[in-house]
Amino acid sequence: MTDSSFPPDQSGAGALGRRRFLQLSAMAGLATACGGQAEVPLQVVGLFSSDRVIAAGRPQRVPFGLVADSSLELADDVPLQVTIRFGEETVERLGVVGRVVSHDHDPGVGEEPHEHANLLRYYALRTTFPEAGIYDLEIEVEGRTASLPVQAFDPSEISLPLTGEPFPVLATPTLDDAMGVDPVCTLFDGPCPYHTRSAADVLANGEPMALLVATPAFCQTSYCGPVLTTLIEAATDFDSIVMVHVEPWANPTEGSGLSDPGLRTAPTIDALALTFEPALFLVDRNGIIVERIDNVFDASELRAALATIS
Repeated sequence: MTDSSFPPDQSGAGALGRRRFLQLSAMAGLATACGGQAEVPLQVVGLFSSDRVIAAGRPQRVPFGLVADSSLELADDVPLQVTIRFGEETVERLGVVGRVVSHDHDPGVGEEPHEHANLLRYYALRTTFPEAGIYDLEIEVEGRTASLPVQAFDPSEISLPLTGEPFPVLATPTLDDAMGVDPVCTLFDGPCPYHTRSAADVLANGEPMALLVATPAFCQTSYCGPVLTTLIEAATDFDSIVMVHVEPWANPTEGSGLSDPGLRTAPTIDALALTFEPALFLVDRNGIIVERIDNVFDASELRAALATIS
């Protein structure tokens, strides 16, 4: 699998330009389901970056969505059957439960606020790809079939921090030291409460940490979701965990948005070698990454992940 599955870099901002793929994929699903278009075959949409993020030989979370016409009925309590193939070999068959991300559009984006809960369902497949190479996820629903290629890389070829590895000791922007990031938080109703401590300080004190890289200002689809708001709502039940929010852009309010060539990535993002967002790192008291959740999550998946380090 190559990067040809992504549209050209439309952000002009380097490392995070390809996050547009996630937005366009989700919009494609909305256009089909909301627009009343003709019946379409079942399609599987990868909700993860094709850059080197999937590691062979380690437990992986591989989120994906389904695109089809409204006649396809999916039940949240019935697992979707997924077959993982490597060439002609069947690696694993497993059931994956759907999760729904509901989202009210922010005022000014377009339509009146409404939810797409029945449309924007994602599946968080968890598996271990035995070796590096290209795998196929095969799915059959109500007699329709579709597949999605997934490339697993040797961990030595992956630059961003992986599950089971120490989280890098690095400073993150705070209200006292923004490190050139302005604003330090783009939450619509003001800065969120997770910019008082740097990640380096949390790690030095041996505290569990949930570090979320996300930009509310540019999150325009329900698949991207209100992940920061979801974290804020869940945090009250996990007092032992230090929450840290990091904006991926150094100058998010300058220029014309994602298409502006002057948009710059924040220093923390460069240090983490992230080429996408949102990304949530769950780090235990020993500084080890217990889980990394890429791109999309709902409240129940988030709470289960937080419980692993609380």
